[in-house]
Amino acid sequence: MTEKLKGACLCGGVEYEVQDPEALGYCHCTRCQRWTGSSLAGVIVAKENFKFTKGEDLVKRYESEFAPRNFCSNCGSSLYDDLGEKYFVAAGLMRDLELDPSFHLQVAYKASWHQVGDDAPQFAENPPA
Repeated sequence: MTEKLKGACLCGGVEYEVQDPEALGYCHCTRCQRWTGSSLAGVIVAKENFKFTKGEDLVKRYESEFAPRNFCSNCGSSLYDDLGEKYFVAAGLMRDLELDPSFHLQVAYKASWHQVGDDAPQFAENPPA
């Protein structure tokens, strides 16, 4: 069965659809903390399974040292990291998402006040290749 989820930014100017999400995970790196204000809960999606349905012209891109980060230029909502063949799409923008977390990345860099509250595997940096 094909699963399709809809997402939207805070102002509603950008809307998109995600098909067949692969996994939900958290990135605790300092870049994600600065981008979102905390750890980034994201859904891994194949690039071809992500499409804008509204407001693509509002999407701006910030080139960071790890991955280009895409956001709404109107409200500032973090939309997704472009990892090449995969996108790491901000999970909080998809209201009907029903996936359990399956990983935590960059846990060595998480904020000191952040407590991981699930049993998903934790990796100090990235999982082994």
